[in-house]
Amino acid sequence: MNDFEYPSQRTERDEYRSRFKFTDEDAPKRKSSQKPSPKTKTDYLVRLILLQSALCIFVVAVVFLISKVSPTAYAKMREDYLKIMQTDMSAGEMFEQLKDTAEFVFKPSENAESAFSPNVATESSVSEVKLDSFDVTSDETGETVAVGEIINGSGGGDIKGREAVKGTSFAPYYISVEPVIPVKGARVTSRFGYRTNPVSGNYGFHTGLDLAAAEGTPISAVFFGRVTETGESDVWGKYVLMEHSDGLTTYYCHLSEIYVEENAVIRQGETVGLVGSTGWSTGPHLHFEVRINNVRVDPEKLLYPESADET
Repeated sequence: MNDFEYPSQRTERDEYRSRFKFTDEDAPKRKSSQKPSPKTKTDYLVRLILLQSALCIFVVAVVFLISKVSPTAYAKMREDYLKIMQTDMSAGEMFEQLKDTAEFVFKPSENAESAFSPNVATESSVSEVKLDSFDVTSDETGETVAVGEIINGSGGGDIKGREAVKGTSFAPYYISVEPVIPVKGARVTSRFGYRTNPVSGNYGFHTGLDLAAAEGTPISAVFFGRVTETGESDVWGKYVLMEHSDGLTTYYCHLSEIYVEENAVIRQGETVGLVGSTGWSTGPHLHFEVRINNVRVDPEKLLYPESADET
């Protein structure tokens, strides 16, 4: 027999639930009479604006971080951005340009080659374009010391990858002494920064300023200093290196003749040599380079600050 006894009278709800050990989970759930409100176009628009704002903030933060960590990489990005904005490009060309910039910034070349890497020049990569007539007058005697034609000369070896990122800077710098222009009346043919090398055809970083002038034009010392080295190399031709104060050094390359000796003390404006086309060169020019504590900086900011600010 079943010992269970049914109650003889109506049991209250709480007592009934307690007796049969019912819980709230066993109670039937009531269907909500409220229907979820449909999403409107305004909700999607707000989300889209928030997403775009977040992306913009992220991009600005990344660019700011790159500008502080690596000014050279930032300059590369700025150069490519200006190129895209100033040039009519197809979608494919723009994508390739952006891809090239991203690869440089986030995946620097593992093979950081020096300027003296053994690249072979081809005849098609070497060109000589003759331009305006040229003459130089001596300040001391008033006589013409060089007459000829300006040649669109440039050249030299470029650096790549990590060496360019770590060993160069576009940051402004200030020299208390007014410089002497090394070659009067010269034409700037290749600026400090990234370029396709006119001799090797390789893409790299040009570490100086190419100043084209007639063969034999005198080259003046930009500052007072001491000659630390003279010589000749396959890439830079005949060169002169000068040391000045506070870690400042200047380089004069592709000379046809060298007029100074090592350890000689040279006055500002004194002739150190003559413009030539020795080494890797497409024509007579001076490769002029400035280093501060062995970091290469833009010589144009020193010699031609007004034009340098415009670029």
